[in-house]
Amino acid sequence: MLQTARCLKTEVQKETRKMKDSIAEKTKERWHAKRMHGQFLRNLDKKLVDIEQSYRWLKSGDIKGETESEIVAAQNQAISTNYFKNKTLKEEIESKCRLCKQHEETIDNLTTGCPILAKNEYLMRHKICTHLHYSICKALGIETTNKWYTHMPKPVCEVGDVTVLWNQAVHTDREVTANRPDIIIKNNKEKTCTLIDVAIPADRNVVQKEAEKKLKYKSLCIEIQ
Repeated sequence: MLQTARCLKTEVQKETRKMKDSIAEKTKERWHAKRMHGQFLRNLDKKLVDIEQSYRWLKSGDIKGETESEIVAAQNQAISTNYFKNKTLKEEIESKCRLCKQHEETIDNLTTGCPILAKNEYLMRHKICTHLHYSICKALGIETTNKWYTHMPKPVCEVGDVTVLWNQAVHTDREVTANRPDIIIKNNKEKTCTLIDVAIPADRNVVQKEAEKKLKYKSLCIEIQ
């Protein structure tokens, strides 16, 4: 009898799991099909974006519920922007960005495309570049702080045959306009120079941003060589 009960319990658990998986899959399909709230999911390119890692923050429970809802609303383009008010709510209001007056005021424009915000607000994201510089210094044995977020990158750091430059212009024989990568690692012994420039594009804009970066620094790489 005990063995039979265990078998029945296992079968019930399997069926319950199948039912939950089926409900989750149907919920995902309905979400994907929604014209507005499903566009973020539809626009994720699985070849470029790690889906599991992209949604990891939703599983960790490290942020407040209202913060989570605001982030999800932004991903779904459901924030009350001028474009949303004009196109979705049908309000008589200009859909252009109230700052730059050039592009439609969508979430994508506010987070990655507004030329006015690019001058100041977008620079705050370069904390990720600070973290990268901190990690490079740690790997090379360059003295730094215990915590990455207290790390203040120096314009020039040297250890042995390696020099790490932070936001420094590269002097070339010919004039090159794009001559200030975020980080340059110069190895005098191996005669190599690594250019690192950080960009934080929208998920749907990864390919375009990579192409822009390659084109931007192509002339500089040729000149350095």
